[in-house]
Amino acid sequence: MEFEATFPMESLLTVQVFDWDLVGMDDLIGETKIDLENRYYSRHRATCGLGKKYELHGYNAWRDPQKPTAILAKLCKDGKVDGPYYQPGKVRLSNRIFEAPSEIEDENGVKKATDEHLALAALNNWHEIPKVGCNLVPEHVETRPLFNPEKPGIEQGKLEMFVDMFPMDMPAPGPPVDISPRKPKSYELRCIIWNTDDVVLEDDAFFTGEKMSDIYVKGWIKGSDDMQATDIHYRSLTGEGNFNWRFVFPFDYLVAEEKIVISRKETLFSWDETESKVPARLNLQVWDADHFSADDFLGALTLDLNRFPRGAKSSKLCTLDMLKTDGTVPQMSLFKHKRVKGWWPFAVKNEGEEEFELTGKVEAELHLFTQEEAEKHPAGLGRSEPDPLEKPNRPDSSFMWFMNPLKSLRYILWHNYKWMILKLLLVALLTALIVLFFYAMPGYTVKKIFNV
Repeated sequence: MEFEATFPMESLLTVQVFDWDLVGMDDLIGETKIDLENRYYSRHRATCGLGKKYELHGYNAWRDPQKPTAILAKLCKDGKVDGPYYQPGKVRLSNRIFEAPSEIEDENGVKKATDEHLALAALNNWHEIPKVGCNLVPEHVETRPLFNPEKPGIEQGKLEMFVDMFPMDMPAPGPPVDISPRKPKSYELRCIIWNTDDVVLEDDAFFTGEKMSDIYVKGWIKGSDDMQATDIHYRSLTGEGNFNWRFVFPFDYLVAEEKIVISRKETLFSWDETESKVPARLNLQVWDADHFSADDFLGALTLDLNRFPRGAKSSKLCTLDMLKTDGTVPQMSLFKHKRVKGWWPFAVKNEGEEEFELTGKVEAELHLFTQEEAEKHPAGLGRSEPDPLEKPNRPDSSFMWFMNPLKSLRYILWHNYKWMILKLLLVALLTALIVLFFYAMPGYTVKKIFNV
């Protein structure tokens, strides 16, 4: 915001913060008042804060209409300070010497000689000058408390702001710096769950009593509202699961803060969306499906997309050591590498225990796209078009017994009693041969005796 003010008539700046209401008058939250005249005539020069560096271009370009050499010359003249005397790389004020670079680089990269760096170094150390020296106001953002006149003495919050003052009889300052909030960039994460291995077996088979699990994997980034799950690999007897299932997670990401930005309305009647920021983390969980009770949680894996361990090349090489955070495990960023495939461990921490327990392993492939790239190369959820995935080659044991009772009976009998069945068939065959032998033996003997 820009205002024109005339001292001493318009010397008090009031900034108020309101609560906007759709119906009725807006409510005053609090206000803060700034005495501009006091700032303008302060010996600490509070008109425009001094920067740490003098630059000609970029977001940190010099904002004051007076250059550091002009400011320093005026201060020395008003304070009757001997100087400034410039030399290559040095400037002397009274009995003080300050050092700084004596060259500056323009927008084209050409270096030129200048005394502005030297003058700025002297201004930032003006408090060292005897008698007249004091701390000059640096470039900063001030935090001011808000108060409501109806609730005196009770702080209603804080306001972060800065005030720059430029005299009208001096050259106009440069264009204002755009300080609007950074806008997030849209991405799409595609996570393919290929297989699992060594998942703990939670249930006992109904007919045979052997250990098994009905495995499926959940995944999400922003929260439960975008949670996705694979189909179920039934009756895994070894902890192996085959899925070939794709998760697709679109999200908005703020690169400078390494956070995902979520905008949503808090309630159905909310007028505006509320913005929140969460870490960029992929959460995967492995579960055991139960049809007549709650599913059993088996293990979890959380990968920070900015720094996570590279996946192991095989299930055997995948261990809990990959999850160490003591700096011994090399980390990678998906925002730099874009694509990675490997094995990562599922783990769980039991109550009363400090160390994690390995409860399974997952083979996954992560592929990060910008919104433009995702539109050029679309992909479907699960195994759907476009870019479909093949159905997994699951073993015969992976089926729902109550949907296939004949297949279930055949599998149970053959899987558990195949050697006994083979033995019985062999015994029956031998018995049949012996019976046929003794049945046919008398007739064959009579024919031989009478040469019939």
